[in-house]
Amino acid sequence: MTMISNRAQTAPQLNKAAQAEAAFAQLMAEASCRGYYGTAGLSLSIQDGRIQHIRVAIERMIK
Repeated sequence: MTMISNRAQTAPQLNKAAQAEAAFAQLMAEASCRGYYGTAGLSLSIQDGRIQHIRVAIERMIK
């Protein structure tokens, strides 16, 4: 995954980007297994071009 930015990324910001990538990979691993029905989402709260919060939501539907 590539980030496009006009400013230099700081270490904490790169850490947040890595955390978001890891959260997405884990979300995909959980949601893409056979027998999973539901919704999965990842949202980023961004302020002034910087990731502030990462939210992961997984909802399973019981059939």
